[in-house]
Amino acid sequence: MNHSISSIPRPALILGLGGLLPFIATAIAVIILDDNGQSGEGLSNEFALYALGAYGAVILSFLGGVHWGRLLHDEGKINQWGPLTLSVVPSLIAWPALLLGTTAMLILLIAGFLFQYVLDRAAAERHEVPAWFGRLRLMLTSGAVLSLSAALLAVLIG
Repeated sequence: MNHSISSIPRPALILGLGGLLPFIATAIAVIILDDNGQSGEGLSNEFALYALGAYGAVILSFLGGVHWGRLLHDEGKINQWGPLTLSVVPSLIAWPALLLGTTAMLILLIAGFLFQYVLDRAAAERHEVPAWFGRLRLMLTSGAVLSLSAALLAVLIG
């Protein structure tokens, strides 16, 4: 196993990768289900898009919460507006994304995940979080963004 992957704590790696399964499954569903048709199980493309967007919004909000929680242990930063504000931005991106049309929702979620990755990577480089966290976030953000992008492409060419 790659050293950078092997240094990620096993529970964090397994749970993180497991968290990609809903992204992948719903993106595949968006791709294989046609716009107004149904699969044999009665699932629609519209439902798959909603499920993908809802899961993306939940996870994006969770990522902001990770940083809020981290700040609780930092006496210097818990009293600063900047770090706390940045920790709530993901939720302020995720919620309105759910209120938009499909294309705008997917684009906003992609932008939100990329924004959050920049924050996560910067925190790792400043040693505010363990170095493995930055590597884990790269893998998980890549999976989320690729899934959202595949669904967006399916919508745009569909």
